[in-house]
Amino acid sequence: KGLKSVSTYDFSTLYTSIPHIQLKDNLRMFVERVFDFKDKSYIIPNLYTKKAYFSDNVSKNKVHFSKDTLLECLNYLIDNSYVTYQGQIYRQVIGIPMGTNAAPQIANVYLHVYEYKYIKLLIEQGDTENLKRLKDTFRYQDDLIVFNDFNLLQNVLEDIYPKEMIVNNTNISARKCCYLDLNISIYQGKFRVTLYDKRKDYNFKVISYPFLDGNVPNNLSYGIFISQLVRLARINSTLKGFKNCVTELLGKLVAQGFKLAALRNKFVKFYKSRLNIWGKYGSDIYDEFIEMFQSPNIIL
Repeated sequence: KGLKSVSTYDFSTLYTSIPHIQLKDNLRMFVERVFDFKDKSYIIPNLYTKKAYFSDNVSKNKVHFSKDTLLECLNYLIDNSYVTYQGQIYRQVIGIPMGTNAAPQIANVYLHVYEYKYIKLLIEQGDTENLKRLKDTFRYQDDLIVFNDFNLLQNVLEDIYPKEMIVNNTNISARKCCYLDLNISIYQGKFRVTLYDKRKDYNFKVISYPFLDGNVPNNLSYGIFISQLVRLARINSTLKGFKNCVTELLGKLVAQGFKLAALRNKFVKFYKSRLNIWGKYGSDIYDEFIEMFQSPNIIL
């Protein structure tokens, strides 16, 4: 209720602009802070579960890293990225290659350290007003979004991030923006969320979802419909937006060989098992939606 604002920002050249000295310093601060917090000597990754845990005890048959060894490996990765161009070998001396497995995590930690330092500074200064205004700030890799800060983040971006990080506002208007797969707007003092599909911005058709005559087993293909119903219901804040997305989805699937009767059965399964998701609309959706599966006039 009351006044609301929403703003989105994008780091225009994150991966290619990170100075190596800054990156190494931030990784060192992060790794040291985590090891100090865990108060353990080693981190032990599980190569099968893709998870890791901290311990003071290690065995010879398990891969393990001390704080210093982990930092040595990270620094080696940063210092030894090479590309070949026209028969010449070049070493990357600024930025990190996006194709390496660790690149997203490394870039994320790099930005996190600056954000951590700024929030810590506000806490030390007792600046509760600005802390409250920034409490609904979120970042996914190089995309930022903030709610109800009323332009505070935009005014302090240069205080948070180094000059090498160019951050641009990406709002469509003062009251509307797109963030990941969300279209967020402010209507009558409330946030309204609908699906944002970036593929629609292209001037060519993008194929999505399997064709039923392809090699994907039918049960897996039809299972996609339920997962998309869950996703669309979570995204859309209004019943109208949800219905529009489902109608469009049905059109795509029918055009790719899916049968309405089978899709209807999947919808009934979603309806019966996911009240916790579609119940937010405040009314029973069954009759309104089931009609869509009885008509051949699906929008293609």
